[in-house]
Amino acid sequence: MGLFSRKPKVIKEIYGGAWGHLVQEHGITVDILGKDMRCVDKPGVINGSMPVTLLRVFRLSEVEKKGITVTGWETFDQYPELILFEGYINPKNVAHLERKKA
Repeated sequence: MGLFSRKPKVIKEIYGGAWGHLVQEHGITVDILGKDMRCVDKPGVINGSMPVTLLRVFRLSEVEKKGITVTGWETFDQYPELILFEGYINPKNVAHLERKKA
């Protein structure tokens, strides 16, 4: 391993178009987004050919309360009840996220 070798972060802060979408479309406060909401992401494709970044948004506090270690996208396949929003960001940085849990 070289000096600059680093594993990418699995849990990420809400970023790009997802931030604005959650504030404007879903009424999430900036304070909650910054302190307690995070996401996991992975590359994906919609409509058969458009590359996107798939997102799953969750609360850190709920994950910690359940004592779950988030190791990646697949963690939420096992615990779908922890997903607050799910969707994607397209190449133009426009997010499309659906509420999964109140």
